[in-house]
Amino acid sequence: MPYGSISAVNDDIIGSAESCRILGIDKATLSRWVTAGRIEAVHKLPGRNGAYLFRRESIETVAAARSNEASA
Repeated sequence: MPYGSISAVNDDIIGSAESCRILGIDKATLSRWVTAGRIEAVHKLPGRNGAYLFRRESIETVAAARSNEASA
């Protein structure tokens, strides 16, 4: 697999911290949204406090919808 392909795959999956930054929320809010089904995590890292992993596109879609709600 070419190096560029690996980079492209890694850019598509982001962690909780990056997701929170994009959404402008804290980690507790992100966890509540996952539990409520508002955002879908693609994976959860091991352990009780393991971070969630998300598709960047999904997080950016939610962020755009929040921005539209705020400006309406």
